[in-house]
Parts: sequence; C-alpha cells; structure tokens
Amino acid sequence: MANNEKKEIVTAIVSTSIDKLKIASNFFLFVLMVGLIFILGVNIVLRYFFDNPIAWSNTASRYSYIFIVLVGSGVSYIEGGHAQIEFVYDRAPKRLKFIFDLFHCVIMISVSLILIVMGLKHSILMWAVHPPIIPWFSVGIVYLSIPFCALLILLFLIKKILEL
Repeated sequence: MANNEKKEIVTAIVSTSIDKLKIASNFFLFVLMVGLIFILGVNIVLRYFFDNPIAWSNTASRYSYIFIVLVGSGVSYIEGGHAQIEFVYDRAPKRLKFIFDLFHCVIMISVSLILIVMGLKHSILMWAVHPPIIPWFSVGIVYLSIPFCALLILLFLIKKILEL
C-alpha cells in the first residue's frame, strides 16, 4: 500500500508540474505571438509609409518564431495534438497497446534526454555568439528552446509511464 501511495504522490507532483509548465508555456507563446505581430505590423507600416524599416525586426521575428514552433510543439505533444496513425492501435488488444505505449515512451524519453543534454551543451557553446544586428542578445537563448521543449515532453512521458 505504501508503494502505491508513493506512486500516486509522484504522479500528482509530475502532473501538477506539467500543468503549471503548460500554463506558463501557453502564456509565453501568447506574449511571443503578440510581440511578433506587433513588431511585424510596425515594420510594415514603417517600410511602406516611411521607407525606413526596423533593422532588427527580421532577426527578432525569426528567433520568436523558433521559440513559438519548438515550445508550441512541446505543448502540442502534451495535449495529444500531433498527427497520429491510430488504425492499428485502436484495433490492438489491451496487452499489445501497453507494449506499444511502453515502447513509444522509452523511445521518446531517450530522444528527449538526448535533446536536453545536447541542447544545453549547444546553448552554452553558443552563449558567446551575438547576432550583428542585436549585439546585446545571445544566440544561446534561442538554443534554450530545444531543451525546454524536450523537458516538457519528458515530464509528460514520465507521467504517462507512471499511469501505465
């Protein structure tokens, strides 16, 4: 009974962490989208009417888009929004579904761990690199989107394995 209670506590902690990270990620994505729309809108107006666009808008929008895609894909994975082929899975017996789920989780945990470790290494390596148009901004910040996305997926997979 104590082992089952520990499992429920760990599952509750992981579930709460995932929910809080998902809310924070959605807010972050919202802020990035609003900022991206604002910067691009102002840039279009300045380019069209004054023939004087914002020099750094292209770089900032590219980096924002990278974060939106990677963090958004992590949130999408948590919500089950990615494309799936469920034809075989839906018709499989319960035991085979368990094996499919376990196999999927092991592969995805391995990929997530690789992305976290390599993403952090690459982010640290690129921290000293700055784009010429925005000299105060580190490119390593952009590379942090990779381990963050992988961390979201990893926490979800831990929860999923605990529920199996």
